[in-house]
Amino acid sequence: MGTWIDHLMLAAPTLEQGVEAVRSLTGATAAPGGAHPGNGTHNALLSLGPPSYLEVIAPDPAQPDAPPGAFRVEDLGGVPKLVAFAVGCDDIDVAVAALRHDGVDVGDPFGMTRDRPDGRTLSWRVAFVNGRIGGANPFLISWDGNDSPTNDSPPGGRLVALQAGDPDPGPAAELLTLLGVTVDVEPSDTPWLVATIETPKGPVELR
Repeated sequence: MGTWIDHLMLAAPTLEQGVEAVRSLTGATAAPGGAHPGNGTHNALLSLGPPSYLEVIAPDPAQPDAPPGAFRVEDLGGVPKLVAFAVGCDDIDVAVAALRHDGVDVGDPFGMTRDRPDGRTLSWRVAFVNGRIGGANPFLISWDGNDSPTNDSPPGGRLVALQAGDPDPGPAAELLTLLGVTVDVEPSDTPWLVATIETPKGPVELR
């Protein structure tokens, strides 16, 4: 299957706080990406060198009645935090079938959309693996068309390495091997992620 590290997700209590945290670290300012209708979040984006990008995601004040998302603000300790990553797929249906053949629990792919500030609507499909996301456990994504934000987001550097901690590192490492992506997995009581990004300021670590 054709796969890659598609994007990293940095969750923040507010989008402004997340954007400032990334700017102070990398020197680059993430561009507004738009809202996720019905999901209660909005984002800002930086390219990390095709095919990867960084998504800063936070609760959207314009959607106060939306259900809580996968990452609750109260779990962040008041600071932005790298919480998850997505593995991109040339064909998400092929990837799901291959993982299921190897005994991995993968949900059915489903569609999502986001309205960009310029009025254009992006669409993609995702699938969750092992019923959870975070730490060393990614989710799958497949973009409709050539619409990955890595192509037109401001440059924020180049992703050169990704490390993860997981309470069950063996199966997590096996899953990533099956997916064909390189992530160093270590045992940890709680899930964590650290991305090494090469920037004009030098290499930095995003946690």
